[in-house]
Amino acid sequence: MRKIYWRRNSLTPIIFLVLLICFITFITTFHINQESIISFIYHTPNNCDELARNSLLHQSTIPPYHLLIPYQEFAMRTSISCHSYKLDEPKKNPSKLHPRHSQYLRGKFPYIVPYSNITFNDIENFYTKILVTKKNQTKILRTSFASNISFENVPYIYINDMWHPVGVISAQRTAILIPLQGRDFNAKTFIFNIHAFARRQLLTYTILLIEQVHPLGHRFNKGRLFNAGVRYIQNQESLNITCLILHDVDLIPENDGNFYTCEPIHPKHTTIRVQQVGSKRGYTRYYEFLIGGVLLLTMDLYKKVNGFSNLYWGWGGEDDDLSLRFIQRRICVVRPSDGLAIYAALPHPRGQRNNARFNLLTWSTVRLDTDGFAQIDPMIRFVEIQKRSTVTHIKLDVNANEDLYKAPSMEEYQSLTDQTDEHITTTRKTIVNNDLSLIESTLNEKINEVDNLLPKVKHDHKSNKDEIASVTNFLEKAIAEHR
Repeated sequence: MRKIYWRRNSLTPIIFLVLLICFITFITTFHINQESIISFIYHTPNNCDELARNSLLHQSTIPPYHLLIPYQEFAMRTSISCHSYKLDEPKKNPSKLHPRHSQYLRGKFPYIVPYSNITFNDIENFYTKILVTKKNQTKILRTSFASNISFENVPYIYINDMWHPVGVISAQRTAILIPLQGRDFNAKTFIFNIHAFARRQLLTYTILLIEQVHPLGHRFNKGRLFNAGVRYIQNQESLNITCLILHDVDLIPENDGNFYTCEPIHPKHTTIRVQQVGSKRGYTRYYEFLIGGVLLLTMDLYKKVNGFSNLYWGWGGEDDDLSLRFIQRRICVVRPSDGLAIYAALPHPRGQRNNARFNLLTWSTVRLDTDGFAQIDPMIRFVEIQKRSTVTHIKLDVNANEDLYKAPSMEEYQSLTDQTDEHITTTRKTIVNNDLSLIESTLNEKINEVDNLLPKVKHDHKSNKDEIASVTNFLEKAIAEHR
């Protein structure tokens, strides 16, 4: 009995050990497979022969040096974060001040949801007249459009379309770009709050609201709006923008330790945790591949990936397309800590999904150089530009040239076919005529050679008849071919 009892006890640790070994083997195998994907993306050199043999790429007629992604399988298990990069932490320098050294940092940002009657003029009046007269920083302000406003009066001055902190020079010159269609109240709420947030960090900044006024309805194109906004900034050379902040209109930052500054060599994504305003469900953390919401990057990085694709109509896809562009250019994304990168999300209706997004994402990197910021000009039309000190409101027609991506009708297709046939016929005639001209030119050269040779043959008494016969035969054949 004693021996049997010992054997029963010994089975438990053995079973546990076997299960542990199986679990470790499974985790190791899964990790290796996942790392092989990430390693393939970031560390494999652009060797066409090796890429063509790699099992991650489907066989196709597309050149193998493009990164073709099985998107739905890829996005949920891939991180594009820079795991070994530390965020920039410069020393204090008043002539190049980083937000981390601002004396107005307080941690949690007390955002305000105003009343529904708020207008853009109210916001303008608040920051140019009401807030600047506030003496007691702890005083709670009340207006006709909002109450319980605890924003501090940070000394700022508006010069040449930019807001500047008084007494210091910011490290960067920042443009905050917000794409919009509808959601007018959210736009006003965001602008009302983001000024107070930016001033806590002593940013030198300007705000651009980029609204799509045509086409209306579900055909919203966020990529074209961002590309158009960046083009506008590029054309305003006096702004000298060094940092672009691509910001959703529905998100308000909740902690001023989430610094709105660009990193020198990497994009920075700050939308890590989001909570709906008034919700008790807590914060939602999104998948690692996501870079939508709030993205900060330099103008050079934006150009390096050719900005956003112009092809995404409706909701979804354009941000993940940009992620794939970063991967193709071997660019990883940095993020602040999840304790700082938190946002309040304003209520908004969900836009109509773009059902074509997965097909577009499959060929994202193939189109990188031919679909994006560099191609935006013929697609857009600036309808109206309203300038206030608190916001530059750009209204756009993002489908100015509707023929760019419109499928041809049957009549247009037949006309194109006829033109092609006519071009082919003309080309053939040209080739034939060119060939005849070449033959005639060659023949004339040979005739001249014969004419020059005959006097010499007649004069030379030692010339043989075979040479004369050979020249005569060549001349007769040449004349026959010409005819």
